[in-house]
Amino acid sequence: MSVNRAKAGLLAAAVVPLLMASATVAVTAPSASAQPSGADACAHPTWSNKSPGKGTPKGDSAKIRTGPSEDCSVVKEVSGSTVLQYHCWVENDHGHKWTHVRIDGKDTNGWVYNDRLDDGGSKHPDNKC
Repeated sequence: MSVNRAKAGLLAAAVVPLLMASATVAVTAPSASAQPSGADACAHPTWSNKSPGKGTPKGDSAKIRTGPSEDCSVVKEVSGSTVLQYHCWVENDHGHKWTHVRIDGKDTNGWVYNDRLDDGGSKHPDNKC
């Protein structure tokens, strides 16, 4: 066997595993268009106090969340008798309307899905966040 053939064989033995490893990385790399999920999908839109309205949770309770989505963390779960002061509303990416609220007499605030509010929440066009 010539010296050049031996060198070529060693070079191939070193390069082939590197090429295979890079091909594996390229195949398993995450897509740039992957959508966030869970808490990473929680948007925090700006809000202001535009609504003079107030209401209570529909049924036994409602969850006040950090953003207008079920993907957002729960700030507090309130009973059906809790008075909530309305601030404004938004429509999320799924077409669901959420109202930004504050518990009456407290500093606790966040977002409640309008279907969980006794009167459907803040929804007047002038009250949009």
